[in-house]
Amino acid sequence: MTQSTLEPPKPAPTPEPQPAQVAKPAHKRRRTLPSALGEPMVWLTGGALVTCLVMIILLFTMVIVNGSRTFWPQPIDQLELASGETLLGIETQHEEATDQTEARTLFRIGNRDIGQSSFRWINDANILNRTQPEDAVMLEREAWGIWFGFPQQIIRVDPETGAPEIIADDASAYFDEFDALHKQARGDRETVEHMKKHELGGINSLMDRARMRVQQAEIDASRDVSELPRFNIFGWGAVFLVALACVGAFIRFRHYGTDMGSPVARQGKLIRATSTVVLVISLVSLWVGSPWAGSSISESDVEQMRAELVETEAELQAQYDEILDEVREIEQADGRLRVTVVEPTTNQFSPTSQTLADQRLHMSQIVRQVRPNTMGFGEKLGVYLSRWWEYLSTFPREANTEGGVYPVIMGTVLLTLLLTLVVTPMGVIAALYLREYAKQGFITSMIRIAVNNLAGVPSIVYGVFGLGFFCYTVGSYVDVGPSESTRMNVMSWWVLLVLSGVLIIGAIATRLWSKPDPGKLPGRMNVVLQRLSWLVWGVSVVCVVMLVAGTPYFNGLFEARASKGTPTFGARGLLWASLTLALLTLPVVIVATEEAIAAVPNSMREGSYGCGASKWQTMRRIVLPGALPGILTGAILAMARGAGEVAPLMLVGAVKLNQDLPIDGEAPFLHADRSFMHLGFHIYDLGFQSPDSQAARPLVWTTTLLFLSIVFALNLLAIVLRAKVRSRMAGPTV
Repeated sequence: MTQSTLEPPKPAPTPEPQPAQVAKPAHKRRRTLPSALGEPMVWLTGGALVTCLVMIILLFTMVIVNGSRTFWPQPIDQLELASGETLLGIETQHEEATDQTEARTLFRIGNRDIGQSSFRWINDANILNRTQPEDAVMLEREAWGIWFGFPQQIIRVDPETGAPEIIADDASAYFDEFDALHKQARGDRETVEHMKKHELGGINSLMDRARMRVQQAEIDASRDVSELPRFNIFGWGAVFLVALACVGAFIRFRHYGTDMGSPVARQGKLIRATSTVVLVISLVSLWVGSPWAGSSISESDVEQMRAELVETEAELQAQYDEILDEVREIEQADGRLRVTVVEPTTNQFSPTSQTLADQRLHMSQIVRQVRPNTMGFGEKLGVYLSRWWEYLSTFPREANTEGGVYPVIMGTVLLTLLLTLVVTPMGVIAALYLREYAKQGFITSMIRIAVNNLAGVPSIVYGVFGLGFFCYTVGSYVDVGPSESTRMNVMSWWVLLVLSGVLIIGAIATRLWSKPDPGKLPGRMNVVLQRLSWLVWGVSVVCVVMLVAGTPYFNGLFEARASKGTPTFGARGLLWASLTLALLTLPVVIVATEEAIAAVPNSMREGSYGCGASKWQTMRRIVLPGALPGILTGAILAMARGAGEVAPLMLVGAVKLNQDLPIDGEAPFLHADRSFMHLGFHIYDLGFQSPDSQAARPLVWTTTLLFLSIVFALNLLAIVLRAKVRSRMAGPTV
């Protein structure tokens, strides 16, 4: 046996005593109230957000659904009534029976030119039979709306005898021949419209310009210009030499005194400022006092221009008559092709016009023929897209209840772009001065309060201001120059011109010497000079305004046209509407730009100053690029608000119908003096001013959908631009 087996067994370890289990008292956990966690506010804010989103979604859904189904072809019903009357129409609305009324349906009947109501409520109980005949057609006409009927004939009238030549004598032959003949007829009509608008209109425009030149020459010949002093060639040369000397002085002292705040720098700035002011006065003197500017037109010159006008008018009239003969020839050939489409109520065919009820409708007067009861989905889709294209690319007709909205789209887009181009730089400059240059104090606080209050002014107030200031004041000045009450005499004007130059130089000098020397605190004299400089600057601005408003050397740019009672810029137009809306949206851009500039870190400014950059270099290379996304946000907000305004436009430019677009191929291409059509005003006109409100109601939804789409597209374009700017500012990621 081994030694390990002889060892006695080890005793079992004694278990250690366990501590006694102490009973813990049971504590009830306090429940945290929802108000302490903020849960009610979370639900409240989340519910408000959901409510807003639902409202916006419902709004857009309603506009999209109602606006997109306007042009879908609907079936034509033939109704046989208890009174024995038979009629054709399209169901547009249905009302269920109530305790006081019977169930009834609203049908679009059309055929207004023969005295029928465009829409008619019919009780369902009075309808004995309701069918959808395959031969029923709806004619969309150039005038008097739509026509429901059954086609019977296509005839060609002999131009000499007036005898009709039957091309199709039944419905089947009618449908076989209609498409080809209608395409040719519409092509001829479009050719005629193009010749009338562009060729004949261009000749009329040339005639009008030639007459206005002669009219202006007659006005210039009757004006006494002897009282207006002019320089002789030696005086003009002396002033020209002074101008050259000012340019040389500016170049010579452009680097004179670069130490900011030092006396040498002040002297250099004053010399450069004085050279600039004297140069401007010299150029104005050279312009208004040049020897050739006073040459008047003699009576012999006017007689020669009148003789040339007679020859020009004869040539243009010959061209006009030649084109007019072509137009009449096409119209005569077009008038030979007629259609007979009879409505079942009175068996009356569709007439040429209400006054020519005995003549059948011209083929070219039919914009579109729709036969919905036999159309499949593909054919209906083709008609639907064709109507949309007509709506987007043609001019309105029939009191804006039919046709397209092409001039309305052009007017809306041009107005929005112009106001954005005006308000964005103006708002950025104002915000940049308020945030970076102006001394923060009571005055700047009051300016900010005024800017914020301007955002709440009713838009119609801006419209009244635009009408009174832009249209009647500035526009009249552009047309005919200063009025007799504000026009100054020549000697007073020249004295005021020199005084204005002296005041501007004095304002610059007092401003320069109001700054303390480097390393010194501003003294009482500095404060006095600073306040004096503001006073002198204010007087200088008033003098400059008086110089411009009362100059005897300006008689307007459109004096001849205004003498005929047709103002150019002295009336409502696109330019004044854009400026009015720019003022309306200016607070939006200023506030957004200020916030964007304030968001640029001061460390970036300090780093720029530390590298030796000036204030303007820091603004141009650091602050403005960093604030550019916020500036674009302000422009987007201004664009969205300005595009939707209607009340100011009713006073300063928007009209119900205008066939002349603000932009065309005739110089100067952009005619800012013309009135225009606007989608917002167009919606108002359709909804409240239309002679056929029931027919215009679907177009209200469609125009609203188009309006929202255009504003969304413009905003999307600006947002994409802002995103590119942000990505460029962020730089490459590592």
